[in-house]
Amino acid sequence: MRNESCILITVWAEGNERKQKELEVYCRRKSAARTEFYSAYAVGLRPRFILEIDPDDWEWASAEEGTMPAKVIYRGVEYNIYRDYVTGESTMELTVG
Repeated sequence: MRNESCILITVWAEGNERKQKELEVYCRRKSAARTEFYSAYAVGLRPRFILEIDPDDWEWASAEEGTMPAKVIYRGVEYNIYRDYVTGESTMELTVG
């Protein structure tokens, strides 16, 4: 059950301007799997955990064609999104760190 919230942040450029879109969505925190943790760590990334969201929320957070969220704010802390993965019709996982 997704009973917490997070803010998806999409950043893109329009001419000389930097635009930012934020969308608050419901989420659920999960632990990062060992394989994801060690694979990411091997290339210099530090995954902290996984946030489970609705794939429709991910689409609504996009700013324009091909521009998807790159950051998320969860419990007041901003994280980078390392990986997004659709696991089912109504479930998407974001590996963040």
